[in-house]
Amino acid sequence: MLTRRTFHIGLIALGASGVPSAVGGQQGETVTVRIRADESVRAAIPPIAQGNLTIQPDQSAEARDLAGRSPPGRALPVIFIIVGAIAATQLLQMIKELLRQVYYGGVLIDVRSQPPSVTSDPKIPADMVFVIDAQGKTTQYTTDQFSLDVLKGALKMI
Repeated sequence: MLTRRTFHIGLIALGASGVPSAVGGQQGETVTVRIRADESVRAAIPPIAQGNLTIQPDQSAEARDLAGRSPPGRALPVIFIIVGAIAATQLLQMIKELLRQVYYGGVLIDVRSQPPSVTSDPKIPADMVFVIDAQGKTTQYTTDQFSLDVLKGALKMI
């Protein structure tokens, strides 16, 4: 006999059995990358995920150049190098945040290096993403064209 209680327990059991596969799918879609970004991009990473990453201030000439491009009146940003395994969806959010920072230029994803490198580049228009593949071929995308599928394809995750 089916009672309301057994019906609810059955629904909960069915729902719980679907959760591990959904969570497992997201966990499996991680990539190890090296990202040059400022504090606002770092803030887009959940604190629990930051524990698995190496995050250090970037003292390079490129970082100083990027920091010098921040708008007047804004505090001089600290540019970080973030290295580690991150979920593809989280990486996409970070790249979208880089794209919003138009004063740093566009975004360059270079998969020739290991791990792949993601950085702002003042030589690229602010609303563009340039992807350099392993063979050195460059493909460009506008902000509207750049999606999770494009990112996964660039990083050979699909």
